[in-house]
Amino acid sequence: MNTMLFETEFYMKKAHLIMSLKNNNKHIIVILLTMFFICITMKTGLCLNQNAVFYQEIFTDSIYSGDIHTVLLRNASWELSLPVMELNSGQQLELLFDELSDRSRYLAYTLIHCDTEWRPSSISQQQYLHGFGEGEIHEVYRSFSTTYDYIHYHLNFPEENVRPVISGNYAIVVYEMNRPEEIILTRRFYITEKLVQVEGNISRAPHGIHYESGQQVEFSVIDPLNEIRDPDSEILAVIMQNGCHDHSITLQRPFYMEPGRFDYTGADRNIFPGGNEFRNFDTKSLKYQSENIVRIDFMNPYWHVFLKPDEPRAYMPFFSDSDLDGAFYIDRENATEKHRESDYVYVHFRLDWPATHAGETIYVYGMLSDWSLGDHNRMTFNPETGYHELTMLLKQGWYDYEYVLKDFNNETDEVIIEGSHYETGNTYSIFIYYHDVRQNYDRLIGYRSIKAS
Repeated sequence: MNTMLFETEFYMKKAHLIMSLKNNNKHIIVILLTMFFICITMKTGLCLNQNAVFYQEIFTDSIYSGDIHTVLLRNASWELSLPVMELNSGQQLELLFDELSDRSRYLAYTLIHCDTEWRPSSISQQQYLHGFGEGEIHEVYRSFSTTYDYIHYHLNFPEENVRPVISGNYAIVVYEMNRPEEIILTRRFYITEKLVQVEGNISRAPHGIHYESGQQVEFSVIDPLNEIRDPDSEILAVIMQNGCHDHSITLQRPFYMEPGRFDYTGADRNIFPGGNEFRNFDTKSLKYQSENIVRIDFMNPYWHVFLKPDEPRAYMPFFSDSDLDGAFYIDRENATEKHRESDYVYVHFRLDWPATHAGETIYVYGMLSDWSLGDHNRMTFNPETGYHELTMLLKQGWYDYEYVLKDFNNETDEVIIEGSHYETGNTYSIFIYYHDVRQNYDRLIGYRSIKAS
């Protein structure tokens, strides 16, 4: 908005100056006014876009179009990474998603700086972005050799015309070109800087009720230049388990401080349920049944994959197994371009669990459901089979998942079905924020990822 107003004022002043010249050239005036209105037209989309996206009080990882599937946002250097990059490092993030359609759309995007609670920051776009503030998604491809037709979209960013210049939490907003009110999806990501260092480890929870089931995250923040003057009011830390925003702890202040070091370690603090290793299945090939798949059928015109019935694991002993910490990746056997050749298949889940009480619901949960609970991943009880059942449309690849129960108070519980163990190999991400009072925004000054083993 501010960019458009600035440039509008600039061209108006320039036009007024030309028109006031005694030796007035009408052709020059016509050309100049034409340039002015072209500028207004080009910038209006950006202006409208800012008005459209700022209505969101809190940004989430959301899809606003029913035809959009398989949204992935990650560091372009590693397929299974969180969407985290370092400021001015030359690193890029990679956004991929599909639209189940045979017709492509012209899509644009913008980036929104957020505070620690994912609300839009109060600073102007010119303070956090270099360039026009709006980019286009140019890499658009049709699927081939698939039963399901879809359009695959791919974007690597930042780009020069939409480049963040400060650290912090960000949201990318994708919308239809010239129709910014038609938001397609939003995704959250992080841009870090190295003002502080983070040292930490994952240990078994101290003696008590969490001793057999919990994990404690112990860490310290090292400020080598001693730049943080008031850690109690300026520093905030967030611990997140397995990249799931709903599995996080926010720490408003350190537990112990000394010059150049802030400790976040204390008895009975920063404890997470260890949970269990994620269940998984592999649909990279539809020619044979991999582990945990009982049947693969082609029911014209689409493929169907039936998983083995799952059993609750709450009272089973812990069994170590390699997993993706709830994530998934896309792949198809012998594919040269896996994101265009991988097909969409109907995956059938079954859980051997008695009928739930009124107000209780069971969900298939993980990155495959955007770590959310909704109609797309809610199970229903089938009295004829005695199973809770769900069918999800998923792209070929390797998937982690688990089951969660939501009660009548809308509280979720994974432990009641999956169990919880201190030995589980979870990944914890630690984010250190610094509130810059002078510039009134939250900087992300430190980051560390730690794997429990």
